[in-house]
Amino acid sequence: MTDQGFNFSKFIEDSKNALVRPREYFASMPVSGGLGEPVIKALIYGTVAGIFILLWSLLHLSSTGGAFLGIGSAVGVMAFIWSVISALIGLFIGGVIILVISAICSGSTDYEANVRVVAALMVLSPINAFLGFFSGISVILGILIGLLVNLYGIWMLYHALNGSLKAKPGSSKVLAIVLAALVVLFMIIGMGTRSAVKHYGNKLDKLATQYEKMADEYTKSAEKVAEEAGKNVQEAMDQTAEESEELIYQLEMANGDMFDNPGTKTLSKELDNLSAENEHAILSHGDDFIQAAVTDDGFLMEYRDNSGYFASEATNLSKDKVVTVFLLFLKDDPSWKEMITWEKTEK
Repeated sequence: MTDQGFNFSKFIEDSKNALVRPREYFASMPVSGGLGEPVIKALIYGTVAGIFILLWSLLHLSSTGGAFLGIGSAVGVMAFIWSVISALIGLFIGGVIILVISAICSGSTDYEANVRVVAALMVLSPINAFLGFFSGISVILGILIGLLVNLYGIWMLYHALNGSLKAKPGSSKVLAIVLAALVVLFMIIGMGTRSAVKHYGNKLDKLATQYEKMADEYTKSAEKVAEEAGKNVQEAMDQTAEESEELIYQLEMANGDMFDNPGTKTLSKELDNLSAENEHAILSHGDDFIQAAVTDDGFLMEYRDNSGYFASEATNLSKDKVVTVFLLFLKDDPSWKEMITWEKTEK
């Protein structure tokens, strides 16, 4: 853990940005710095969620509240305590789950980074608890609102995988679609089960017939959802493949020469021609790029990606090292960043 105190103002700002601008927030969210901050975040979110749960139970606006004030108070207090405890437990268990998901999507497997993502996603916990009073008004309304919150959580997780954990966008998209389909499927099954239980007491003689009919309807619904999920996954994979074909590498030299999708031979040849007259080369891939420029005693390198703009500390890099870094960037091998000491700039 770091020695710095917890900044509550920054906590409020981070919570707002995570909810309103998840793409920008997760792209710049620190993934290191100790576990102290995520633990405090989880405890705050769990406490706020517990307060709402306790309040709704006392006001009989929760489906878990008791029939009498005493029972409702007892349930609410226990729910409040469990909300705080489960937030802390869920933080570390969730870190393992997100780590596995990140690994499936070729993202970061650093446990601390994944725990920090879980802490950021927990901002939905107090919101979900606040909206829980709808369950006391209408069970169906509560289920539908819960579904929307869960789907938005999956949307936030998609940006967290891409921005903070550097997962492959195509894999993240497929995973998000599958999770969303499962959430919808479980909601359908849950609503059906609740409906069956509700009518069990006064329609016992017709239960067998109704159950068979409901099971058939749920089977058809599940098949339809699974079919739609399969179509969505295939469409996402096809779209990802098309996007991969469109995202080309482009090499631009100072003398004006440009090469689309240069091979290793072309890249090596053009970089070997760097000189005082042809003093820089830029290799771009979408919005990301690396570049090298001739200096008095060697070369200076710079790059930009979604983490910021960086320049090499050394200005006397050898041409062999420049060529190696460019080739690794062209092969999408992230190890090129480790070959040079970089410092962040304000560009």
